[in-house]
Amino acid sequence: MNQVIFNTHDVILVTTAFLCCFFSIVVVASKKFKPISAYLFAAFLISQASIAMHEAILYGAQFRLVALSFSSNLFFVGGGAFCLDGPLLYFYVRSLIYSDFRFTKADLWHLVPVVIYFTHMLSAFYVQDDVFKQEVVQYFRNDLIRHYLPLDTMIKALRFGYVICGLYLISKYRDQLKEVYSDIAAIDLSWLQLLVTSFLLTMFAELLLAAIKIVSLFYLVKIDLLIFIGLSSYYAKFVLINLLLFFSAANVSALKRIRQKPAELTEKLDAINLEYVERIESFMGEYKPFLAANITLESLSEQLDVPSRELSASLNRHFKMNFYEFINNYRIKEAKLLLKSDAHREKTITEIFTAVGFNSKSVFNTFFRKTEGMTPSEFRKVNL
Repeated sequence: MNQVIFNTHDVILVTTAFLCCFFSIVVVASKKFKPISAYLFAAFLISQASIAMHEAILYGAQFRLVALSFSSNLFFVGGGAFCLDGPLLYFYVRSLIYSDFRFTKADLWHLVPVVIYFTHMLSAFYVQDDVFKQEVVQYFRNDLIRHYLPLDTMIKALRFGYVICGLYLISKYRDQLKEVYSDIAAIDLSWLQLLVTSFLLTMFAELLLAAIKIVSLFYLVKIDLLIFIGLSSYYAKFVLINLLLFFSAANVSALKRIRQKPAELTEKLDAINLEYVERIESFMGEYKPFLAANITLESLSEQLDVPSRELSASLNRHFKMNFYEFINNYRIKEAKLLLKSDAHREKTITEIFTAVGFNSKSVFNTFFRKTEGMTPSEFRKVNL
């Protein structure tokens, strides 16, 4: 038998589907992820497996024949995953960032696109007779394709929007960390930002491909362009899924999750509580809690006996700083005292920034230069 049954592109799609299913089991079974993140990640992988098989049986000649031999109703089922993978990736990012992330009834609205998709396909395809369905998938009959392609394009535009929202969450994450942590140097989501950006690019390529298909209904479009974009997304997706699993497993335990701010707590307080302000200033000067490298908003609020909400509001409204800036400014003041002190002349810069609570020399130097306009070494020379 000399006939090649499956080409390389078909093998990539099937391999992607198999790996996604296998990885989803591994993710759920492992203890690396908190349960909700594990299930969301696994669901995202299953959606990618469904998309891969959808592409294989719709565009792979041999797969199409195999699927037709079972049932023509297998076609377009996997296409529904295009309605789900964007939201699932977005919610996966949210679950990684927010410790109190939970689904609510309002989140059911995210299922509306998949309901619309299958409602449309039910009337346009699944309730039709088998002869019609076989002609559609074998010859891409325009009386269905003209309805399917605009719907497919809108769905892919929507998933593109979800991934943009995921990137926005990641970009805001570092700023939100500064509201509750004094040391964020070791917290890095650049790996996730890079991977989500890469998925965004592949989804844009698929959106572009869907749009070009609509144009091709009315104008001549080179088929080579469509094939190139489609195949590029297959291979890119295969690589990205492997990287996403690897980097998620390697870095997820190092993340510091933050709480989502409930709507009722985001309103500004009517007035600054001066009693809290005095307590904060007195406590910081007397007990120097900033010397603890791992101090957080929660731990300081417990020491002060001030609700974390009130503490955060006082820092933002009275001191005009977030928690990160507030603590590190006190550390800089303490470092300046040590640098000017004859008793600490023999101490190195590293010993000094460690003594005042910094874990990173680069963060220390950045803060110091920002407040004093010179490096710690230059400051020491001027003041000794």
